[in-house]
Amino acid sequence: MKQGLILTSYLIFAAFGFVSQVAAQESNFVPVTGIRVLTLEAVNSDKADLFSAPWKYHPGDNPEWASPTFDDTAWESMSTLMSRKELSENRWEGIGWFRLHLSVLDEQLWNLPLALHVTYQAGASEIYLDGELIYKFGTVGTRREEEKPYWARNPQVISFSGKTDHVIAVRYSNFSSPESIPIRGFGLRLTELNRNIKRHVTIVREVTTFQMVWTAISIFMMLQHLLLFGFYPRARENLYFAISIGSIGAFVFLVFQLVFLSTSVTQMLFLLQLLVCVYVLMFLAGMLFLYTLFYPKLPKLSWFFLMGWVISICLIFLGVGTVPMLVLGATTGEIFEISLTGSLFLSLLTALTFLEMARVIIVAIVKKKDGAWIFGLGSLMPIILPFMFTFFVSYTRYDGNINWQFSALAITLAPLFSMSVYLARNFSRTHRKLETEALERQLLEVENTRKTEELEEARKLQMSMLPQDAPQLPNLDVAFKMQPATEVGGDYYDYNLTQNERLTLAIGDATGHGTNAGLVVSAVKSLFKTSAPDAGNLETLDRISQGVKSMNLKRLYMAMTLATFNHNKLELTGAGMPPALIYRATENLVEEILLEGMPLGGFIGAEREEASFELQPGDTILLMSDGLPEMLNPENEMLDYPKTTELFAEVANQSPQAIIDHLFNAGMSWAQGRPPEDDVTLVVMKVK
Repeated sequence: MKQGLILTSYLIFAAFGFVSQVAAQESNFVPVTGIRVLTLEAVNSDKADLFSAPWKYHPGDNPEWASPTFDDTAWESMSTLMSRKELSENRWEGIGWFRLHLSVLDEQLWNLPLALHVTYQAGASEIYLDGELIYKFGTVGTRREEEKPYWARNPQVISFSGKTDHVIAVRYSNFSSPESIPIRGFGLRLTELNRNIKRHVTIVREVTTFQMVWTAISIFMMLQHLLLFGFYPRARENLYFAISIGSIGAFVFLVFQLVFLSTSVTQMLFLLQLLVCVYVLMFLAGMLFLYTLFYPKLPKLSWFFLMGWVISICLIFLGVGTVPMLVLGATTGEIFEISLTGSLFLSLLTALTFLEMARVIIVAIVKKKDGAWIFGLGSLMPIILPFMFTFFVSYTRYDGNINWQFSALAITLAPLFSMSVYLARNFSRTHRKLETEALERQLLEVENTRKTEELEEARKLQMSMLPQDAPQLPNLDVAFKMQPATEVGGDYYDYNLTQNERLTLAIGDATGHGTNAGLVVSAVKSLFKTSAPDAGNLETLDRISQGVKSMNLKRLYMAMTLATFNHNKLELTGAGMPPALIYRATENLVEEILLEGMPLGGFIGAEREEASFELQPGDTILLMSDGLPEMLNPENEMLDYPKTTELFAEVANQSPQAIIDHLFNAGMSWAQGRPPEDDVTLVVMKVK
């Protein structure tokens, strides 16, 4: 164990009383003869500490030194505690003998069972009374490998026969204690047996009960929130709270193990190391817990505290900034070194962490974050409950003792239970929210299924309204194809063929997709199919535009191109559609025909352009919606109109169906699997 933990260790040793009551003990000494006088008053008042008595000490090992008749007048005098200062002035070889001459003049103490209590022991010892071995505490060895240190916690029975003079001899070895331990010896105390046993049993029972209850509660709460985190990993606050409550439970458990159950200095120092680590983990997990609850992500300040705790551990464990410290109350005035820098840094960081956690809770309450008041109330419980207990005692005039275990558990667990209640409340709300979302999702799926079925029926209806077979003319080949982007598309194609073989082809593109676009297409088809056979294209477009506008569908329009073919003469009329492409076979070139005009359903009386062309055998006309030129690839690049014209020129001398297949395949290759975002419609005519 590093130097930084020594102060804590020594304070724990002092708690057992082996450095107290010095003045009372010195009143029992007889410095002239070097004999300790044992009185009934000292035994009954628990003042019969023997570590500061006039013990005789000699280094080495000799069985004859246990004899009561052995002459030890030439031996040195030294306290059995063996402080660092005493060890520097006296020779210590790792094993030696201590002898104490005890005078029992009070006959009431003769043959009276007393309790021999080992208040502290850093090594191993053998206790002799008047030359007889009465107890072994550990295994005394002449070298480190043979020694087994042990600190006996339970009181042992000892009695003095009807003689006035007795000798207590202690064979003691300590090879294994770290050099940093200021006290390397042992301490003994004589007390009244029954009272000591009763007190010891009471302390062990109460401490063990408290330790068991606290450990059980902390383990239960830790497992509960670990399970909550396991069921819902997104709620990381449950994980941090589980770590925090687990580290608090471990801290309390280790403190009780250290103070009441550790049986060697090495074990105590190991427990102190664990205590420091658990202490740091306890604060870190608690701070992360609050940050996770009230912040969408960890603030930058959390890294400051993380680095601070790491630095404090390094300073303590590495013993940086060690300074000599005087142990107050020590009988020999020993000094030893502790990491003052590490201790101060740890204390400062603890205070800053408490303030930061309080700030987070207060800010959450001020901002009225949901449930923050639970934290505020729980955090005040360690202050409120003591006042409540005090008020209860004063108001009811209760003269009994309030169980310290219950009080400690109530004060300690109140804030932890408030946090657990908050998390359970959050988990319950999240669970209800998930159930509501699941129900809404089920209803949405049912609704989507219904709409999908309706859209599928609408798609089938729309596709059934489109001509399935191309018109048959002796001097013209026609092919068309449409691929809708959704279940119900906004594109439209159709034709009217009169008895004198006058063919009018229509291709349109309604704004948007879905049901509303399908309604526009249905209306346009009805208006187109019921147009007068001898009506001109401009007249037909005006009639359709008025019909669409009368539907009052708002912002829904229909772009449209009408192409009339009659005896190798082509008439084109446009209303907002992409340009038509005409391939001249004799010249082997493609003309782009762009006719301006407002889409149908807009302004009444809007002007639209019309053009006429004479066609020759082999000439080919391509009418299209904007779906193919505006098709996107995975890099969001558009195929565009020049590329479409180029693709058309590559196969313009082929059949209409071959041209359509080539253009569709080129579009799919360009998209590279990306589904089209708009309807794609192509109409191709080729003069024979």
